[in-house]
Amino acid sequence: MDETVIQGRATHQKIGLILGPLVALLILSLETPDHLSLAAWRTASMGALMAIWWATEAVPIAVTALLPLIFFPLLGIANIQDSATPFANKVIFLFLGGFIVALAMQRWNLHRRIALTILQYVGGNGRSLIGGFMLVSALLSMWVMNTSTTMMLLPIALSIITVIKNSVKHLNEKEKNDFQYALLLGLAYAASMGGMSTLVGTAPNAMMAAFMLDTYSIEIDFSRWMLVGIPLTLVMVPLAWLTLTRIIFKVDFKTGYKGQEKLKQMKEEMGKISLPEKKVGIVFIVLALTWILRPLLTNIPGLSALDDSGIAMAGALAIFLIPSGDKNDPFLLRWVHIEKLPWSILLLFGGGLSLASAVSKTGLAKWLGVNLVDIGTLPLVAIVVLITAMIIFLTELTSNIATTATFLPVVGAIAVEMGINPIILVAPIPLAASCAFMLPVATPPNAIVFGSGLLTIPKMIRAGFVLNIIGIVIVSIVAITLAPKFLNG
Repeated sequence: MDETVIQGRATHQKIGLILGPLVALLILSLETPDHLSLAAWRTASMGALMAIWWATEAVPIAVTALLPLIFFPLLGIANIQDSATPFANKVIFLFLGGFIVALAMQRWNLHRRIALTILQYVGGNGRSLIGGFMLVSALLSMWVMNTSTTMMLLPIALSIITVIKNSVKHLNEKEKNDFQYALLLGLAYAASMGGMSTLVGTAPNAMMAAFMLDTYSIEIDFSRWMLVGIPLTLVMVPLAWLTLTRIIFKVDFKTGYKGQEKLKQMKEEMGKISLPEKKVGIVFIVLALTWILRPLLTNIPGLSALDDSGIAMAGALAIFLIPSGDKNDPFLLRWVHIEKLPWSILLLFGGGLSLASAVSKTGLAKWLGVNLVDIGTLPLVAIVVLITAMIIFLTELTSNIATTATFLPVVGAIAVEMGINPIILVAPIPLAASCAFMLPVATPPNAIVFGSGLLTIPKMIRAGFVLNIIGIVIVSIVAITLAPKFLNG
């Protein structure tokens, strides 16, 4: 391979760049297994290539997601129309609409005002201050990308850390550091946990919803997902708070209300709530309520076709139609702001769904299910725990949405061959993909707080490993109990 193609890449990326095509070619060179079509075997080769490139990020993950558009038609796996259709899955537009409304919140700093308002009332000791930050982080990450939430809250957290270190005189160095570690890690972890609450909270959730609709014709709407996601978050966030402040790090001191004074000052610097903030807030509230109440609204004549994706796009349209009322900028959002959307995630959705569709339609999923069905000799609880643990620890090193896209069709096929509800085995995948807490590379929130320079990897591993284990237990329980009850469509 040309030296210029691989220069500038990390070692693991260089290995992945070469290994992916080699493995794909090796599979293609082997004889097609019995009871498997040539198209299915070729799909396996493309799946291996995409999995390796996604895992190593040899090329941008969104670029890997475009491979089906090129190679599926060339290899006779699917025509271009069938390969491209998943890129227009309605769940992608649910995410797009949610992104646009969240961008408007960020543009007018409404999310910052919400955060500072809540944090003012969290009490005057170290533990409650950390709990307040985690509460705000989780609440915002239900609706705003956890990356944006963490980036917005980090400067506020750093200001509080400085105030505590300088003003609470009776603390020794270890106590100050424990507060610092617990606050920063709590902020990152809660952002990931909050994202599990809603379909738009994090990409793997929506990826699973789209997969279930395409593969099993099971529609998971916004309100049904919340019946699973919110209880999970309500359990995980307090457990993380207790673990960080009482077990891993010891945080037990009064702040002397210096922290609250700093938060009050930061809010006062924002001035009174502006008209654009109010308008964006109204759109957001109406959007959220409509999503939640859709099962009731569809009973109203004329609204029977109301859909979560349509609601999201209506919210996005409203953001562009409603004037801001600000003399300096009459628009709540301009197209230049839309260009900042994480388009790569939307492309990754399409590529993952295109691969999943080919795995299913060519018969590869059924073949994998038959050959991996021996896992079914284990008790169901053990299988769920095994899948959850595998996804959590794999996501420590790979993209959570790429991991989700890779394993959904495989695990779904295993469930079908075992004769059990696919939801039970599939639901842990996106939820577990949000529970990787050990390494900076595991999630964007982890990387952002680690980038502050106030954390060490050993501290993150120590806290993250405990929370990974907690995540395995809680996600497995939710998958076995709540998921089949509420996510069956």
